[in-house]
Amino acid sequence: MGRERVLVHPRPRLSVMAVGGELVDICRTPGNGQVYDVNSYALAAAGRDAGAEVNRVGIVSNNPKELGEIVEGQLNRAELVVIAGGVGGAAAEAVRAVLSELGEMEVVRVAMHPGSVQGFGQLGRDRVPTFLLPANPVSALVVFEVMVRPLIRLSLGKRQPMRRIVQARTLSPITSVAGRKGYLRGQLMRDQDSGEYLVQALGGAAGGSSHLLATLAEANCLVVVPTGAEQIRTGEIVDVAFLAQHG
Repeated sequence: MGRERVLVHPRPRLSVMAVGGELVDICRTPGNGQVYDVNSYALAAAGRDAGAEVNRVGIVSNNPKELGEIVEGQLNRAELVVIAGGVGGAAAEAVRAVLSELGEMEVVRVAMHPGSVQGFGQLGRDRVPTFLLPANPVSALVVFEVMVRPLIRLSLGKRQPMRRIVQARTLSPITSVAGRKGYLRGQLMRDQDSGEYLVQALGGAAGGSSHLLATLAEANCLVVVPTGAEQIRTGEIVDVAFLAQHG
C-alpha cells in the first residue's frame, strides 16, 4: 500500500462469568433445583462475534470471598467484564456488595424490554467497565447486544458500532411492554418480487416467553419497538436491527 505504518486496534479482552448457586456446567446433569449454565457460553460466543478476545470464566459461586477474589483477578487481565446473574434473585445482594468494595457499581432499571434491570460500574485500579446482566439467558443476550456490543465495536475503531437498521413490514401482530423500548426476536426476510423487507415476530406475546432461548437461536434480527408503542399491527413498518452482520 506504500505506507510504512498503519493504525491498528487490538482486540479488547473480555472476561465473562455467570453467578448462581443453582448453576451447573453443561458437562454435568442438573439435580433438583439446578439449571445449566447457558449464559457464560452464550455471552462468550457473543463477545467473540463482536470482535473481543474472550476469557470464559464460567460459573462463579456467590460466596463473597470467592466471588471477590475471582472478579478482582479478572480486573487485572481484562478491559471489560460481564457478569450474568448479578441483578436479581438470591445472588444479587452478595454480588452487589462484593463489587461495591472494588469500585463504583450501580444497578438500575432501564426503560427497555427484555432486560430492564441491569448494572454497570467501573471497578479496580484501572476502572474496568463492568456490566451486570440478568440471569434470564434471552434478557442477558439482548442487554449484551444493546449495551455491551457497541462498546466492543467502538474499541475496535468501528465508525458505526451499532447494528444495521432496516425498515420492514410486519407479517404478524407484535405486542411490547408499555413505557419500554422493545427489542423483540424476529426473522427478517425479503420479498422476492418487490424486494421489500418483511419480518416475522418470534416468541409470542411480550413477557410470555422471554426465557425461550430457542427463539433467539432462530432469530436473525431484533424488532425495535418504540417506547410508546404497546401494539403493532400486521402490515405496519418497523425498525429492525439485523443480527447477521459481520465486519
